[in-house]
Amino acid sequence: MCVDAKGQNALELNQHSALKIFVHKPIKDARMDPQALSSLFATTYNPDPNTRKRAELQIRALSKEEGMLPAVMQIIGAEAVDQSVRQACAVWLKNRVERDYVVGSDSQKTDQSPVSAADRAALKSGLLQLLSTAHSRPIRLQLASVLRSMIFRDFPQEWPHYLENTVALLSSQNPQEVYAGLIATVEPIKAFRYRSTSTNLEAITGATFPLLLQIGQRLVANPGTVMAPEFLHLVFQSYKNAALTALLPSQMTTESIVPWGRLMLEMINLPVSLPGMDEETMEKHEWWKAKKWAYASLNLLFSRYGNPSQMPPSLAKRYKPFAEQFATTFAPEILKVYLQQADLYVTQKAWLSKRAMYFIGQFFCECVKPKATWQLLKPHFENLVSSFAFPQLCFTTEKQELWRDDTNEYLRRTFEEYDDYQSGISTATSFLLTLAKTRTPTTFMPILSFIQNMLTLETTLPEQRFGALNMVVCLSSVIMAHPVVKKDIDVFLINNVIPLLSSEVGYLRAAAAEVVGALEQRFVTWKTPEQLAAAYNAIIKAMDDPETPVRVHASLALAEMLRHTYVKDAVKLIIGKVIQTYLELAELTELDTLSSTMETFVTLYAEELLPVSAQLTSRLANTYMRYVQDVINLEGAEEPSSDAVEASENKMYALAALLKTIGTIVTAMDGSPEIMAQLQQILIPVILITLQHSLIDVLDHALDLVDSLTYNMKAISPDMWPIFEQMYKLFKNNVVDFLDEMLPSLDNFMSYGKEVFLARPDYREMIVDMFEVSMASQHLGEADRVNACQLIEAFLLNLRHTVDDKLPRIVTIAMKQLDTPPKTRSLRLANLNILINSILYNAPLTFQIIEGLSPGFSRSVFDTWFKSMNEPGGLPRVHDMKLSIMALCALLELDESAIPPSLKEGWASIIPAVLAVFKQLPEAVAQRKKLQEELQEEDDEELEDDEDALLLNHDDEGEDVYDEDTAIRDVMARETERLQQNVEKLAAEGDVIPDDESVMSDEDIEEELGYISPLDSVDPYMAFKNALTTFQAKNSSGYQVAATSLNMDQQVFLTEVMRQAEQKEAEVAAAGQM
Repeated sequence: MCVDAKGQNALELNQHSALKIFVHKPIKDARMDPQALSSLFATTYNPDPNTRKRAELQIRALSKEEGMLPAVMQIIGAEAVDQSVRQACAVWLKNRVERDYVVGSDSQKTDQSPVSAADRAALKSGLLQLLSTAHSRPIRLQLASVLRSMIFRDFPQEWPHYLENTVALLSSQNPQEVYAGLIATVEPIKAFRYRSTSTNLEAITGATFPLLLQIGQRLVANPGTVMAPEFLHLVFQSYKNAALTALLPSQMTTESIVPWGRLMLEMINLPVSLPGMDEETMEKHEWWKAKKWAYASLNLLFSRYGNPSQMPPSLAKRYKPFAEQFATTFAPEILKVYLQQADLYVTQKAWLSKRAMYFIGQFFCECVKPKATWQLLKPHFENLVSSFAFPQLCFTTEKQELWRDDTNEYLRRTFEEYDDYQSGISTATSFLLTLAKTRTPTTFMPILSFIQNMLTLETTLPEQRFGALNMVVCLSSVIMAHPVVKKDIDVFLINNVIPLLSSEVGYLRAAAAEVVGALEQRFVTWKTPEQLAAAYNAIIKAMDDPETPVRVHASLALAEMLRHTYVKDAVKLIIGKVIQTYLELAELTELDTLSSTMETFVTLYAEELLPVSAQLTSRLANTYMRYVQDVINLEGAEEPSSDAVEASENKMYALAALLKTIGTIVTAMDGSPEIMAQLQQILIPVILITLQHSLIDVLDHALDLVDSLTYNMKAISPDMWPIFEQMYKLFKNNVVDFLDEMLPSLDNFMSYGKEVFLARPDYREMIVDMFEVSMASQHLGEADRVNACQLIEAFLLNLRHTVDDKLPRIVTIAMKQLDTPPKTRSLRLANLNILINSILYNAPLTFQIIEGLSPGFSRSVFDTWFKSMNEPGGLPRVHDMKLSIMALCALLELDESAIPPSLKEGWASIIPAVLAVFKQLPEAVAQRKKLQEELQEEDDEELEDDEDALLLNHDDEGEDVYDEDTAIRDVMARETERLQQNVEKLAAEGDVIPDDESVMSDEDIEEELGYISPLDSVDPYMAFKNALTTFQAKNSSGYQVAATSLNMDQQVFLTEVMRQAEQKEAEVAAAGQM
């Protein structure tokens, strides 16, 4: 498995093996002896951690040596070596190739050592043969990953014989070699499947697909052949991946699509008998994997390339003729087979895997909108609803076991199965919704009649009644958007659902409560107060149910009913008990949805909860701390199981929900300083443990809490400063990209903790260091640097005249940005604001620093600044304008001797520049006020009954349906095509293809309504009037030149500005006398 002395491949075809590798070059280095290496890899399993660590370090040291890879390959191919050792070698080989097969000159990792040319040649010489002799599936998977990485980098230029070798393997009579050939086909297809402009995919499929088709046809005809399901799995996987982003011209020909389509349908129709296996094992069997890929391939052909009425224009340009033929010729045949499979499943004559059920349901959904396929599906839809979709929504034996043994898992699955595309619930829901939304006049009333019958017939079994209730939940959005059905939904609830809240069957009580919540979420109108009271009382009673799922669904339903004044007033009387129930259920189930829903009650009943807010927060905090410890323990395991990883993820969701609920309490208690102080003491440990353990998934919520606490208190208590220190440590510990989330809190620390900053030079250094790191980091984008600029801007504004020692570093960094202007307008403006802030902070020192960097450079800064002030939108926000006005006022107040020589000549232009900004200021202030009012209206706006929330097709004449989903898909396709055309045009013209940030270089900069600046309390008109007075006193000649340089319009406007200043002075004086 090495190379000869000249480093050339030694490949030879013979009658026994498609490929035979001859090794001519012995391993020179004794350390590369396969037997010694095998022992070394075996040592990595040693229970002694020190011994294991030494072995790992030795392997790491040898990794860079030439000859290591072929030696490892020999170990992998040696059947006599222990399986675990060979597998460890295969994992090492995969990681080495993925990481270091080729190391670019721009690599950021200094410890990378590229694989030598000789070892790369040895890999290409021996890998396919190694694949053909590997009998272990885990080892084959690792070798397949190695192959994909190599192909991606070397094919075809550096591996010209690859396809020839693959074809030889596929043509072999040896099953193991054919298997290797199939892997050698699918892996390069995976490598190039997203490169639509590459010709590699065409070359690979052109050489291999005829052979794959022959293999597939032979195996489907003779399914008892050795390794038949494994081979078919790879055959269909190759086809589907090749068609993932584009259908190749060769795949669209009749000579290709007909036999391939027939093969896929034969695969789906092929009976599979796996006696003695349970369903979970059958799901994973290779036969059902092969069927899955056949289903997936057919569905892809129809949904993306063969459905002309739903095809976006960008795809229609290439595939419309193919799509029209496919829709009329092939789609009906696929639908016929899928209907047969569904019937076999319904009549219990055949078993279907969950993935097969999903693909069948998905195809049925795709057939509803096009006229041609809907006409074929329409006669079957009622039977499919009752026999295919409905059974998947009924209460199953599996659910019964979970209800009995693990209610928490039952609840988790209940909430997740709608989003799990493999679940029967998801498949049935998608099909029902598509029918009801898209073909409403034809399908909706028959579906509702079926539900009504299931709920009212005495012969209906409880598990079927559960399924009918589930159907109501699935269709709740359609039900509440249908004008006829919606108006009588309260009667339906009273007659068919509310009584089930008293059922003897627990899961029916839970399902009934879920129905109430689902319909109330979309605004049920109750005709009489008595009906509403009956529903409310039934839900309140269900919140005390002995079964946890019933209490959970009833609690969630109550939150949806709070829109009714009657319910809102009634809950006010028992809010303490309601919150207690929520807390108990949240702790018991760890469901994040309960904590999230609790926010609704906290917001609505803030006043009533005021006396117990500290107690409530303390309980939530204790739960949070317990969950965090669980996460720490789970993630601290050396090799956490998949169950442990899933448990950790679920805990993270619960942690996020808890922090959001706590944040709602903190916000609701604003205006109660004593309560806020108590909450702060309770929450400091919560925040600290989150920061200390870098819980990234909930970090934003924790930082929101810091922002709320510091802003609402308008002061920084001594106990809060460890949080500031921990934020800095977190930032330095590879969490640099969280500056955006940290920024509001850091601003608050500087705004409300000035005295501490003045007394702590280390704190001041932390802020400047965060600014420097962010501006210099290669891992951050320009949006992150905007945050850094805003951080240092707050630093200069809040600590004026106290951080002179930091100014040279700040100005120097900002000046460097002018050498190579940023791509985005946001960063250009943010960087300019730093320089303007520096001038406002200390103009003489700032000019001294700038001139020290480059004499006369101050002029360049002024040119950039004045250009922004004089062009429309150059200073887009109120803050930008006030900052420039205040900085220009500071310049007017300078002694003449402090003006840099390069600026003296243009000093008179300062007053016209100020007037230009004042011209824009009133409109900007008015726009900001308007935005604030609109935001307030949105916050105050109650949720209204919106019948247009879901658009139904009320005009079903059996034609093609072009609905909102299709329109969105078209818009997205057009936008993708437009961006692709722009990129291709630039590439054709030889220009640099823009990245995301440069594409947005001219984006609008919106007003930041949440930003609070020290300049907000400063009146710019009064400041300018005072500055002019000082200017006249200190530099009378300069003042005279400036005054006489104004034109008539400017003089008139200056008079108006002075009048407004005097008016404001009078208002301030009058307020002071009151």
